Amino acid sequence: MDLGELVSVVQKEVSGQRALANVAEIVRYHRIQASPGYRQAAGHVTVLWRQSGVPAEIVSYPADGQTANWADVPPREWDIDEASLWIVSPDEHAQRLCSFQENALCIIQRSAPTPTDGVEAALVVLPDGEDESAYASVDVRGKFVLTQGNAMRVHRLAVEKHRAVGIILDGMNEFPPVRERTDVPDAVQYTSYWWGRDDQPGFGFVLSPRQGEHLRKFAQEAARRGQTVRLRAVVKSRFYDGTIENVTATIAGTTPEEVLVVAHLCHPRPSANDNASGAGAVMEAARALQALVTAGVLARPRRTIRFLLVPEMTGTYAYLANDSGAAARTLAAINLDMVGERQDFCGSTLTLERPPRAMATFAGDLGAVVLERLLARGANNLAGTASYSLFRYAVTPFSGGSDHYILSDPTVGVGCPMLIQWPDRFYHTSLDTLDKVDPQMLALAATLAAVYAYYVATAGLPEAMYLAGEMAASFAAEAHRAAAAGGDWRRRLAFLLERKQADLESLRRLVGPAEQAKLAAVLDSARADLQMIVAMETRRHELADEAAGSASSMAAAGEKAGESHGISSDDTERARTLVPVRLLPGPAEPSAVLRQSSPAARDAWYEFQKQHREFGRVAVLGLYWADGHRTVAEINELVALEAGTSDLGYLLHTFEVLADNGVVRLERRQA
Repeated sequence: MDLGELVSVVQKEVSGQRALANVAEIVRYHRIQASPGYRQAAGHVTVLWRQSGVPAEIVSYPADGQTANWADVPPREWDIDEASLWIVSPDEHAQRLCSFQENALCIIQRSAPTPTDGVEAALVVLPDGEDESAYASVDVRGKFVLTQGNAMRVHRLAVEKHRAVGIILDGMNEFPPVRERTDVPDAVQYTSYWWGRDDQPGFGFVLSPRQGEHLRKFAQEAARRGQTVRLRAVVKSRFYDGTIENVTATIAGTTPEEVLVVAHLCHPRPSANDNASGAGAVMEAARALQALVTAGVLARPRRTIRFLLVPEMTGTYAYLANDSGAAARTLAAINLDMVGERQDFCGSTLTLERPPRAMATFAGDLGAVVLERLLARGANNLAGTASYSLFRYAVTPFSGGSDHYILSDPTVGVGCPMLIQWPDRFYHTSLDTLDKVDPQMLALAATLAAVYAYYVATAGLPEAMYLAGEMAASFAAEAHRAAAAGGDWRRRLAFLLERKQADLESLRRLVGPAEQAKLAAVLDSARADLQMIVAMETRRHELADEAAGSASSMAAAGEKAGESHGISSDDTERARTLVPVRLLPGPAEPSAVLRQSSPAARDAWYEFQKQHREFGRVAVLGLYWADGHRTVAEINELVALEAGTSDLGYLLHTFEVLADNGVVRLERRQA
């Protein structure tokens, strides 16, 4: 069965309404990682899967704040019964500001309990609770602090250092042009504590922007009248050694190899699109494939298809770290995160995000091809000669931020694109509700995941040959765009050529030993196509230079990839000689690793990262390129070629922090 026929068969079986019903069940639960609410949701989806004919089970792992899965340490289990925040004086303005029972996001998740009778204290307003200087002229000891900023940073300054009793945040992360603070004035932002080894857990609340503005103005007016605003907080919660749960379902194949479809099940109630939609779509993809296989419409696959619902990232780390053969037997994966958005409400775009360049894989190209086939089944023009999508979509380079960033790490070796709707006006807020979910989008996501998984699970020589042609064809457009961007286009073309050749080699995993010779001939032909494309782009630019009367190459005007500014000559020399050797599989970012370090070390990293905020978003690419042979400077150049930006000083310090915490070893190589 070719790809077009497979899309047609699966599309007829998949039901967006069934997927929406799954989402409606999931949003009932408060699904914080390592909590009874998450466990209840995991149990419920397991039952739903079994009722639909899909064999499923729950696998548990320790969540005690100590047991590590590679570099990840799941937090201790947390449970909450009640939380509320009140204005108690001036008496005439006494009122309840928020309640966990009414809005589960109004408490900072993983807040510690108050005394049984609660805490009553005066209110202090700070403009920026992340800034140490904000505390210089204000005494916050024994008071509530209303401010904005990162919850952990504000807690360390306000509560641990300056002895406030608790914090209240009214911030809202902005994603222009889709979301600015004024676009969602009544939304409460999802905020969580991630306690480290030496932290002193405390409690905090979250207000909407409108509530925060009202409380700030009220405090100012009260101060002018000589009055003090006093609040009362009650939090009934507890921490204890517990577990995290993965839900795993399978369609059994005939060989030990596997394909993985993953989505995260966690997040506070309701969190409909993030990520009940991903979990609901994965459940429907599994049901549809199981039904088709059981009915004999589709043959039983050669490779087992595994569907995995996890607490985001912690569950994927646990799955891989506790099954030493999982990564090796998995040929490819796909991650569904936030896939159900109603685009007219959410302002989102359906995006297929490719794996990072350091991970040689066919997976990104396959995901893009399947998406293209689905888009071809949209609306027709008047004459019926063309078909096109009625929604926004894109195929983008790797960005990270979800479970695919673990699987696609070269030390793990599982190529994994992500399907996501981004940006989302209601992301991580109390307004991420079921009415924002579109069953048509759920159906599309479930179909894409099912087709992708089944195609890999049944792929042999014909499928590998087909993908080789598609990969060469897509390279032509990519090479043209890279060359047209100007600057050091020769280096970019060489980089893209080398990476696409590596991607082609990954197709060998789809065929058996007897077919390798036939595939080799196809790969040779595809490589020749790639080289011809590069030669054509090179010649075209050379002719353009000649026509412009320029004797110099466009590359001469461009900045060398990876060149950095603002770094000392000593650090530059060290970057040219230090080789990071990774000691653990899977990615490890300093902000997470440092949870097990001292508060002072975390504060130092916070200040450093604040100065390099833009590059910090792509810094994980540096870890992917660390193969035990490349120097920091060489890694920096590769990051620049992949992401179009780099910061040698940032990467050097990042590797030093990771080395201090046992994640990498820095070896010296002769310059």
